Amino acid sequence: MRRRANMKIGLVYRNIAVTRSGLGGGGDVFVIYLLRALKELGHEVVLATTKPTNWELIERSLGWVFRPDEERRLTIMPDVDGFRLYRNLLPAPLVEKLKKDCDVTFDAYGLNLLWNLDITYLHTPPTKDELDAKYSRGMHTKLYYKLYKYLTDKKLKKLKTKVLTNSEYSRRIIQETLGIDSQVVYPPVDTELYSKLAVNEYRDNIVLSIGRYAWERKPELIPDVAVLVPEAEFHIVGTTAMKYAHQVIMSIKSKAERLGVSNRVHIHVDVSLKDKINLMSRAKVYLNTRRDEYFGIAVAEAMSAGMVPIVPNSGGQCEIVPSKEFTYENIEEAADLIRKWLNYWNSSIAKKLSLAAEKFSYSRFKNEIGELLSTFEDPKL
Repeated sequence: MRRRANMKIGLVYRNIAVTRSGLGGGGDVFVIYLLRALKELGHEVVLATTKPTNWELIERSLGWVFRPDEERRLTIMPDVDGFRLYRNLLPAPLVEKLKKDCDVTFDAYGLNLLWNLDITYLHTPPTKDELDAKYSRGMHTKLYYKLYKYLTDKKLKKLKTKVLTNSEYSRRIIQETLGIDSQVVYPPVDTELYSKLAVNEYRDNIVLSIGRYAWERKPELIPDVAVLVPEAEFHIVGTTAMKYAHQVIMSIKSKAERLGVSNRVHIHVDVSLKDKINLMSRAKVYLNTRRDEYFGIAVAEAMSAGMVPIVPNSGGQCEIVPSKEFTYENIEEAADLIRKWLNYWNSSIAKKLSLAAEKFSYSRFKNEIGELLSTFEDPKL
């Protein structure tokens, strides 16, 4: 059976968020590196998004960019009187046209499984507890979700899309909430870039945290940890991709001032890649405050750069760190681990952590995507 080396790939994504410093979040990083992999593998790419992409700003941030061969607008039906779930059941003519025009279609955001594209990558599948909490508040809400689930379950049984996800943690959630199996393809980490930082032997007692300024990331806990680790400087690097980002920033600042640690909690907003790399090369410890992270690409980047990762003991990030000795249950445990690794950090540990991060490398990701696409037949051959 013949396979086609070069295919026309229809790539679907909601909106590639870009701030003045670069890409807005992990999902945006994922789709840019996926686009790069598809182009380097020799495929033609048609990118469908809800908004135009600022390619110039991305190129200025990363120093490179791989543009799609064609761009199309993707229209997603707006909410109608709160019936957000039901719009997933509505026809999507632009998506259907993309399916007809391309050899393979790839939803890189997990926008809608019911579109039944060839491949769907689910980044943030809702847990059963989240769904129960959201749709069990009243009789109307229960009936609303019960009917939707009845309609979608019938469609999911006929689903032909190949479902990918970012961790074993997410895979278990998808199985539990949707009743379908999925394949784990870890997101790509630019270890070629970050591993160069691991050789830096001269570091300060800096604890670094990186991510969007978003409530679910719990950055307001960092001043609490700073109180317990007076010998450290805490640096928070984040983007303002979320509309409420400045509220999060003010929350961190006000708590730091109230606790008397504002001189040791430093907030960096929409910084350049160059400035972020400078901080990563100087820090000994990386602190993640979000529980139940689906993956945590910044954790893997930090390891590649030679930082010791300190993460909550739940979620996909536990698959990134080498062992449980890098995980914590509460801020007191986090503080103890930070103090330990500020003292024990050395160049040998940095190199071992950087090597461990290679399992998430871009080259590995590109190979896995290439192998996956090779299983699709060319209907024209």
